[in-house]
Formats: sequence, C-alpha cells, structure tokens
Amino acid sequence: MFAPSSTASILSGPFDRPAPLASGLDTPSAKSLALVLIPAHNEAASIGRVVLGCRHAGFTVRVIDDASNDGTALLAGRAGAEVVTLAGPHHGKTAALHHALAQIPNETEWLFFLDGDGQHDPCDLERFWEARHRADLVVGNRLPDAARMPRLRRWTNRTMSALLRRSGLADSQCGYRLVRRAWLGCWRPAGRHFQFETEMALLAAQRPCRALNLPILATYGREESKIVPWRDALNFAHCLLRHSCREQ
Repeated sequence: MFAPSSTASILSGPFDRPAPLASGLDTPSAKSLALVLIPAHNEAASIGRVVLGCRHAGFTVRVIDDASNDGTALLAGRAGAEVVTLAGPHHGKTAALHHALAQIPNETEWLFFLDGDGQHDPCDLERFWEARHRADLVVGNRLPDAARMPRLRRWTNRTMSALLRRSGLADSQCGYRLVRRAWLGCWRPAGRHFQFETEMALLAAQRPCRALNLPILATYGREESKIVPWRDALNFAHCLLRHSCREQ
C-alpha cells in the first residue's frame, strides 16, 4: 500500500497571469542551491530564450542536448547554460533526464524541470521558488486554463491524472516542476520517452510527499509535438503495470 500524498493548490484569479506569491527571505545565494534541468532535442527555435529567462531569474541552467542536429547545444551555451551533449541516436526525454540525475552536484538541494520548446514560461520560476517551503514537489497545473490546450492533449492529461490521482497531482503530465532533492533521493526514471512525469507521479503516490499544484498558463504555439500517441499510451500503461506488480 502506498501513502497518499498531502496535496495543496494555490488558487488564482482571472487567468491572464497568475498573481505572484508573497516573497520570502530569499537571496541570490539561496538560488545557487537550485539547478534547472532542460532536456532538449532540436529546440533551436526556442532554447535560447528559455535559457535566458531562467538565467535572468537567477538560476543555474543545465541543458541536456539529446543528439540534436540543429544547433541547440550551441545556442543554449551562448545563452548561458551548461550543456551536456548526449551522442546519437536520439535517446528520449526520460532517458536524457535519467542521465542528468546521475550527475547532479552534491550541493544542489532543489531541481527545476522545464521543457525546451517554450511551453514553460521562465517568468513562473519565481512563483515555484517561493512555494518551495511548503512542498517537496511543486507541479504546474494547466487545467484551470485547459480551454487553451489542444483537445486531445486536454482529454489525455485529464484521463492520466485521474488514473494517477493518488499522487496528489492535479495535472500529473505537466513537465514544469520543482523537486526537493532530499525527497527525490537516488530515484532515477526507468523509461526512455515521455514516461518521466508518470514515473514521478507514481513515486509521489508511493512515498510520503507534500505535493503542491501551482496554476500556470497552458501555452501552445506552432511547435510540433514530439509525442507519438500509440507509443506513449503503451508506455503509460507499462508504467502502471510495472508499478502494480511491485506493489503486490
């Protein structure tokens, strides 16, 4: 049996931009305890501005370049990121983050996870950071703004989050998150593609976790989705099955 997570939500008003949370006693030195991890595969069109936004917020950024062939690594480095380049062929988001989690500096206490395609606004980093004292896991919640999500994504996210409700995460498939390293421990995801969020949700359902859902905008532009519906549906089912077998 796994212990249900304690859950909290930060509510906001009309959904133009969530109101900032009250500031704590943070200093630039406190932010040095955090590391932003951005897996990226052929994100040259957006990676520079994502990295710049994170750097302007005061955080160290590490981009895991997953065998890109469009200059993603070069542009990320120019914007101020540390770049770890994985040799081809393409590994997948979860495999890239598995590699990154094995190389976290000892002094790091907090880990941000963002996508490199521009869907996650670095302007929200401060709101995540200010919420950290109340949580082990702070996850973006796009569902209050779900009308902006493509219909298939909206249905898929709601279905998956319902199946993972014991994690305490309202939007379990949102990749924008802040994690307390002490809670994460030596955990590493086992999949390759887009299982990362599901595997972490299952972890939150399995061990005591203060989970906090932070409303963010659902941002979708003209970027091409890298999700392969049939493959990622099978991977999701496999994650649930593997977890169920461990429980028995």
